[in-house]
Amino acid sequence: MNILIAQHKHKQLLKLALIGLMLFAVSACASATTEEENFPQISDPGQVFTLDDLLKTTFKESSNYSTEGLPGSSDVSYGFLRIPGGDPYEYEVRFYKSHQEAVDLGTPLAIEGSGETAILSKSDSTYKEGVKNRRMACGSGVGGGARSGICSKFGSYAIFGNLVMLCEGADNTQSVERCGLLATELMTNE
Repeated sequence: MNILIAQHKHKQLLKLALIGLMLFAVSACASATTEEENFPQISDPGQVFTLDDLLKTTFKESSNYSTEGLPGSSDVSYGFLRIPGGDPYEYEVRFYKSHQEAVDLGTPLAIEGSGETAILSKSDSTYKEGVKNRRMACGSGVGGGARSGICSKFGSYAIFGNLVMLCEGADNTQSVERCGLLATELMTNE
């Protein structure tokens, strides 16, 4: 009798182990699919976008910056995009003549203006226009008080066609995902 009970428990444990293994395999496949569906940081849809194209979307421009200090750029728009039912996200969108110019000329200054290593001081930055809009208060204050530091508002950037987009987000993944929201708006509006 004890042998039968032990065999029964062994079979139940084996079944549970197999179910756990199957769940692990399914979740691994699901996460691989999700990674493939993420918006790429650099992509070329084969279109050249203009400021008018951007303003025809639900993007709301707060400021139009000078391009002085931003080689090759023809326009820079700072504003926000609100997806219906969601929070507004801020963007700095830089326009270039082509995708290749956006990559070649825009990448170094996009890196300088976003992410953990962003240069957030006007005196130290190469492109000085809009520096104050690229930063935000962060960190925890002492005893639950005010924030104690300055961080980049734009966790990263994406290059979409001839656009370099600095996109609000806590990190690279969230920022690039939000760049994808603006890219979708542009493609939907075409």
